[in-house]
Amino acid sequence: MNERAEVVIIGGGVIGCSIAYFLTRHGCRDVLILERENFQGKHSTGRSAGGVRQQFATPVNIRMSRFSIDFFTHFEELTGQDPEYRRYGYLFIATEPAHVDYLQQNLRVQQAEGIPVEFLTREDIAKLVPQLYVEDVLGGTYCPTDGFVDPYSIMQGFNRKAREQGARIELETEVLDFTVEHGRITGVVTNRGHIATPVVVNAAGAWSHLVGRKLGVDIPIRPTKRQIVTTERFDELPRELPMLVDLSTGCYMRKEGDGVMLGWADPDEPESFDTTFNPDFIDAIIERALPRVPCLENAAINLRRCWGGLYDISPDHHAIVGPVPQVAGFYVCTGFSGHGIMHSPAMGTAIAEMILFGESRTLDVKPLSIERFTTGELLHETAVI
Repeated sequence: MNERAEVVIIGGGVIGCSIAYFLTRHGCRDVLILERENFQGKHSTGRSAGGVRQQFATPVNIRMSRFSIDFFTHFEELTGQDPEYRRYGYLFIATEPAHVDYLQQNLRVQQAEGIPVEFLTREDIAKLVPQLYVEDVLGGTYCPTDGFVDPYSIMQGFNRKAREQGARIELETEVLDFTVEHGRITGVVTNRGHIATPVVVNAAGAWSHLVGRKLGVDIPIRPTKRQIVTTERFDELPRELPMLVDLSTGCYMRKEGDGVMLGWADPDEPESFDTTFNPDFIDAIIERALPRVPCLENAAINLRRCWGGLYDISPDHHAIVGPVPQVAGFYVCTGFSGHGIMHSPAMGTAIAEMILFGESRTLDVKPLSIERFTTGELLHETAVI
């Protein structure tokens, strides 16, 4: 392969596909996606829990979610792909006074941004989800427009429409190096040859820091495994169950098809690229889920539907988005810390506008620039699952 492209995107997951979609939608047709694996979404996108929520602690994350959720409501019309967006809500449950204070503080920020979040009492929560054990519950927050999508469908919708609009994708194509002249990107060196280009977007997710190193750029990403457990068919919880997030344990769950999907971010999980599912995780997650949802005792684990995937975690759990000052023409869009699916429409449009217009016109994403790690202007997102 020896060619050129107006824009090269490194990474064929949901973020790379979203960027390609918005670039081509704006008329930039000469876009090339490079994916190192033999299929897309192998490590993160296809292994996501698919949650979409506006219940964050910082305005920039709330605004990206609000934009993205609105986009998901029109996704099929825009891309031809059903996103399987289920508006069943997110319910955060507090059992300690500090958790109540935390949720109420976040709620004030969320409501100021126009999000329809409300504080629920114990009685409200018991009425909303009768299957919960609530004797220790002090309250919670609920947003009915939060919910879930199918991650693979989102990636495929962006991917298919971008290709219809002129984008190309090359699988099994690994970036080995870059060519730079006078401080500006001029090309990408791959295992299949050189590609001349004036613009490169690093959307390599958990591998984005390794891509940055090839240019001497420090992108502070920590790849970390997150695991999911699902049950066999389980009808004791309703299909319209909200995403439940128990702040006392960090456990979250929702319906997935006829079964239940359960997750938990193990704080002791080491940094690695390993996605092998650890069977011991089943006991750990059940131990945290059963006290809150006792009827899960009757559920059988679907061992064929348990998996591990990768988070690309940034130091402040916010995305790293925008141009890299050291190298002209080099952009980064990574560090989503588990929020990549839900923020993919916002990030795709922001990066596309930066490349084509010199700034993000639709959303103010300046707080997410890579420069915050040298200036010390870090953000503080505490609503992380």
